[in-house]
Amino acid sequence: MYPWFWQACQSIVDPREDPLYSMPQVLSLAILMFACRIPSRNQLDKLSDDDTFLRNWCTFSRAITQTVICSKQMINVCAMIDPEELGALILRFLKTMLRNKQAPSLYLLKHVMLAADGTGVFSSQEPHCKQCLYQKHKDGRITYLHNMLEIKAVGWDGLAVPVLCEPELNDENKTEYDKQDCETKAYHRALARIKQNFPREPFVHLLDSLYSQGPIFKAFDKCRHKFICNFKRGSISTLYDEGMELIKLSAHNKIVKELKQDGKWVRREYTWATQLQYYGLQLSIVVCKETKGDEETTFVFLTNFEVDNKNVQLIADGGRKRWIIENQGFNEQKNGYELEHFCDCNNLNVMLCLYHLLQIAHLFMQLLERSNLIESMGHLTILAKLLLESIRNMGIPDEIFRDDAPKMQIRFAKKPP
Repeated sequence: MYPWFWQACQSIVDPREDPLYSMPQVLSLAILMFACRIPSRNQLDKLSDDDTFLRNWCTFSRAITQTVICSKQMINVCAMIDPEELGALILRFLKTMLRNKQAPSLYLLKHVMLAADGTGVFSSQEPHCKQCLYQKHKDGRITYLHNMLEIKAVGWDGLAVPVLCEPELNDENKTEYDKQDCETKAYHRALARIKQNFPREPFVHLLDSLYSQGPIFKAFDKCRHKFICNFKRGSISTLYDEGMELIKLSAHNKIVKELKQDGKWVRREYTWATQLQYYGLQLSIVVCKETKGDEETTFVFLTNFEVDNKNVQLIADGGRKRWIIENQGFNEQKNGYELEHFCDCNNLNVMLCLYHLLQIAHLFMQLLERSNLIESMGHLTILAKLLLESIRNMGIPDEIFRDDAPKMQIRFAKKPP
């Protein structure tokens, strides 16, 4: 899917003089570390001290050496390279998929779905660097933090394609702050970067209630992006109340659907109202009441889509899909990959580089699991274990990378068993 990948790795600025290991070799070892979910760098060194692993690593990275680079050297290289170059590499994945029309599941009403999530990558009673966030407790203790805002293009099938990572960092020249860096500030920066890199691509942002803010809505309007935001009364109480009153006055704006889930009937009632005015914007509010037996759940969304009876179900389902995607994408990444790789380093540059490489590994594993190259494993953890055992026990044929090798086709719609 990404024939440019190894050349792009090779083009990353390498500050080393006459390096023994090429840049693709360094980066590919980190990618394999995350893809195979090796829990520590010490264990990586033990597992990579193997002839078959060496041969496969050289084949995989398109470079031949007599030994595998040790994890300490890998970290030293990460300390010297620019994380922004790896970030630019990640942006190319989505650009390639959109240009080649390889991800139709990413679209909602002809807009690519983007979801954002903040995640912590470091927490300690001791500072990591001068740009750490910090939290003061009532008992006088201070916790030092590093958080990352992650934005992914997400699909109806659960695919989560990394777009960019925006670190939350304090100014290293300050010691006291009226307000530290936060997820909202990072989101404004990330949105500007998305617009710069995808100036004409139509996006729809699937958001939680944290982002129910006028300035963020105005930023979307400026970028000409759409949004579907989970909406709670505590976010903007006056707007929420106004929306609920308008729904009562719009009795004709109602659709009821019944479907079967896990053998049980589910009833969904969709109601909506348009022409909500806020910050000079015209917004719509959508309410989805779901009934399963005696249990009733209500979902409320705020959007700048023009809602009608043809798209209200799709908009509400898209807003709800964010939580499923978050569980399948973000939580899979948080819980499935060992954060020891980040916490064990005291260099911010290393932390950012490793985090970018984790995104690449996670994407590659998602695509491998969805492809017809292998049978479905059901979970990436199982695939990671099998991949590691394969790398250590089965040699990759050298001829598959020859220029005159026969072409092959990979499909992402697997044949039924």
